[in-house]
Amino acid sequence: MGAARYITLGASLPALGPVLAAKVVPINRARLDARLRGALRPADLRQLDAVRGLLSWPSLQHHADDAAALAAARRAMDAVASPDIRDFLRDRMELRTLVAALRRRAAGEGPPPPDMAWGFGRYLRRMRANWSDPAFGVGRAFPFAARAAQALGTGNSAGMERIVLEAAWAQADRRAAAHSFDLETIVFYVARWELLDRWTRYDAQAAEARFADLLDKTATEASR
Repeated sequence: MGAARYITLGASLPALGPVLAAKVVPINRARLDARLRGALRPADLRQLDAVRGLLSWPSLQHHADDAAALAAARRAMDAVASPDIRDFLRDRMELRTLVAALRRRAAGEGPPPPDMAWGFGRYLRRMRANWSDPAFGVGRAFPFAARAAQALGTGNSAGMERIVLEAAWAQADRRAAAHSFDLETIVFYVARWELLDRWTRYDAQAAEARFADLLDKTATEASR
């Protein structure tokens, strides 16, 4: 009965991607949410809501500082029962940590001190030790890191946005390929839908202003 629920829901959802070629999402948010809430059990919805909250940049930016945001991220991950979904969320948080490092360095900031809560995951020590390297010494884990650094360094915010979005899409796509007819399939679908929705709403001028604002904030924090 459990698998049938996911099969029926999955079959009702339109195909996604490729992300950067999309002009509109194939299903709007209201219809997607209605299908999810009509098909999933309360326990599944709680996990999905935790995932969506963590994947949303604004939800993390509501916190006063990096330490509070990281604590909220860990609470969200603790609310997820599936090891594969937790691993996916870890991957996404590590991607965000790389983006945060790129922003800090572009603003002229040096490596964060070891006792500073600024990022998440397995690569913090390596990134601090290789701060001057274009890819922070994690080029094998993040093959796009040097390209992202170059884009940010030349003020190409649109290029930076595309690189990060493609990387996030690939993370979700890899996870989705290993699942079928289960909650993970639905979660990874929603994760990709959120990226697709973000891309179809993308505005290059707004992105430039957003990145400039982020850099200004980073520089201000570094001077305190």
